[in-house]
Parts: sequence; structure tokens; C-alpha cells
Amino acid sequence: MIHLATFGNEMEAQLLASRLKAAGIDYNIDQEDGSDEARVMVFEDDLDEATEIMEAASFEDDEFIDSSLGDIDDLDDLEDIAD
Repeated sequence: MIHLATFGNEMEAQLLASRLKAAGIDYNIDQEDGSDEARVMVFEDDLDEATEIMEAASFEDDEFIDSSLGDIDDLDDLEDIAD
């Protein structure tokens, strides 16, 4: 298996793993003892497709965040909404 991506924790790695699984791509999540980092590994034959899935997921997540925030420009706007 070959390294696809490293995440700050296993939960982030699992988000990508669920998309890989849905696409029928086998993966493995490796974590070193004592480390929070999680590495997502895929077979070399699947690397290109897995990379496309990862990049598309990242773009979709950014779009979701942007659309969720709407016209909020700073934290003061968030406080106004909360009140």
C-alpha cells in the first residue's frame, strides 16, 4: 500500500475512508503508537482515483463551509446571530 494522506486525527481519516469505501477502494488507516496522526493508505493501482476523491471531498467541504457562513465576514457577525 502507498500513502495517500495524513490527518491530524483518526476521525478526519475516517471521513475520507468512508468516501473511499463508497467508491470501492480498499484502504488502511495507520496510526503510530502515541501519535494522534492517522495515515490513509491505498493500493498503488487505486492512487489516482483515491486522490481525485480526496480532492473532490476537500472542495465539497470548502463549498459547504462557505455556503453555511453566507455573508458572515467576522466573529462579531456570528455573535449577533447567536444573540
